[in-house]
This record gives sequence, C-alpha cells and structure tokens, in this order.
Amino acid sequence: MKFYLSVFAALAFLAYVSCESCVQCHSKSDARCATDPLNIMSKDCANNTVCYTRVLDGYTIRGCASELDNATLKSCNNELECLTCTFMDGCNRQIFPQYRLKCLQCSGNSINSTCATENHAYSKVCETYRLGDKCFIRNSNRVANGSFQRGCLSSAQANKQCIAGGNCYTCEGHGCNALLANDTLIPIARDGAATVLLSLALLLACGLANFAL
Repeated sequence: MKFYLSVFAALAFLAYVSCESCVQCHSKSDARCATDPLNIMSKDCANNTVCYTRVLDGYTIRGCASELDNATLKSCNNELECLTCTFMDGCNRQIFPQYRLKCLQCSGNSINSTCATENHAYSKVCETYRLGDKCFIRNSNRVANGSFQRGCLSSAQANKQCIAGGNCYTCEGHGCNALLANDTLIPIARDGAATVLLSLALLLACGLANFAL
C-alpha cells in the first residue's frame, strides 16, 4: 500500500512541476506583482512553460515568455532587467531583482502615530524599481500634529516630494529609514506638489523674461 501511495505522490509531483502556468501580472495595476508575488496565483500559458520576470520603466511585469518578441526574449538573461525560468509551475513568483531595496513604509502624524514612534516594523519591497533607489523619512508641519512618512524615495519623488535636498532624510540600505520622529537628522519638509509647481512656474517665468531681454 505504501508503495502505491509513493507512486501516486511522485506522479502528482511530476504533474505539478510540469503544469503550463506562470504568474501573470503588471505592477502598474497590481502592486503585489512587485512587492508580494508569492501571493499571486499562476495561470496557464497558451504555448509553453517558459516564464519570465522583467522590469520596465520601474514597473515589474511577469508572464509567459510566448508574450515577448524575439529580441526581448533573446536578451532576457539579465538578473537586473529580465530573466526566464522553467524549473517549476509559477517559477517566476520570486522578488525581482533578487536584492531589490526594502524600506520601512508607513504614514501618520508626527506626534504619536505608530509610524513616528515605532521603528522596528518589517521593511517592505519598494513598489517601483530604480537602480540606486534610497529609503526616506519625511516630516512636515503643514497640518495639525504634523505629517510623518517613511518609504522608498522613488515613490516619494513620483508624488513630487523629497526632490529638493534638505526636505527629507534619505539613506541607503534595507530598512535604513528607522530613525524616530524626534531625531535631529530628520529635517522639516518644505516641499510638496504645490511648492514644486510654483518653483517650476517661477523658473519658467524667469526664463521667458530673460529670453525677452
């Protein structure tokens, strides 16, 4: 009886690893594609069992290699840009690139929020991939009790924050943005979307004035 159970288990395992499926997602529509791919179910591929993972313009894309054009597939052998795999069902569900930056990511007020007062939370994978990315802390007093944020610099700058120097504390390395809110290394932020737009408008106005002269 044990022999037949062993044979059945072996056949089931072989059937599992030969399933024609890959994780298929795009982090533009599902952030988990970049940050938590282990919790995305794989789906059947139409033509083959070769899976791929790639980063393009900061987004993470996973799918079946049959989707790629020949040139992209041929160059899909770089551990920082694109890789293929075939060794098991859903083999492309690992974090990619492997050593992608992780930062503490949270927000709250600057006085007594968990984000401001606790610095032992697990760091999380950055949603946007950018080579040389950093972690940040931003402390603003624009609202009552202040606003305190931790996260990945790439995401902050996409929201027009931490662009000019002196507005945020930045650092390199996994989970390095663990300073408490009262740490003197954290500056008071003076930036924001409105401030950036105003600065750009002033620069444009100055440029037009100089051109007129």
